[in-house]
Amino acid sequence: MNKLFTYLVLGAFTSTATVQAQRINFSTFVQGENIVLTVVSNPGGVNFNGKQPLIVVGDPSLVQIDLMDNAVVVVELDAPIEYDLTAELSWETGLSRGGADTGTTVPFQLRWAYNNTGEISDIERRGNAVQVPPFFHTVTFPVYRRQAGGPPPPPPTPDHAGFVRQRGKAYLFIYGSLGPIPAGIPAGNYSADIQLNVTYADNTF
Repeated sequence: MNKLFTYLVLGAFTSTATVQAQRINFSTFVQGENIVLTVVSNPGGVNFNGKQPLIVVGDPSLVQIDLMDNAVVVVELDAPIEYDLTAELSWETGLSRGGADTGTTVPFQLRWAYNNTGEISDIERRGNAVQVPPFFHTVTFPVYRRQAGGPPPPPPTPDHAGFVRQRGKAYLFIYGSLGPIPAGIPAGNYSADIQLNVTYADNTF
């Protein structure tokens, strides 16, 4: 069964000197029922006002959400450890007022990273995360990172009655930068959409 989830990236810009809320809406599509996707941090999306409450119209500087910041969207992927996951992000290049096509947008650059090394704490997972190169939309990785240089693991157990597959968790981190903020744009809430698609290859067979 395919599942579709939608999230937001947003930012808000207020009146003459400020912009209210800048947010990126976030939606997800998951292949199959064996993958459980949970947004464990910031399910409302990438909110640049969470990093900088006051965003000024015409400000040439960037509002930057970095990998270790609290405003990062964190997605947990729970799946059988034999799976190789392919995550694909698609996004717009700018935030528009009220999410409508007004012809005026605020540029942003999306960044993302993944972790599949099994650390317990969020800080450790972020510290060992692999950052996806800028402008790359797709990455494939095993649910649990395989060790290089050692003997090959035993073959996986095929499914049979009463068998419960061992599962693991991988994590995606979504963040980025907003700006520069164009001069003369009207105040208001500016938003854009991001879509995350997750598919898998099962190495059991």
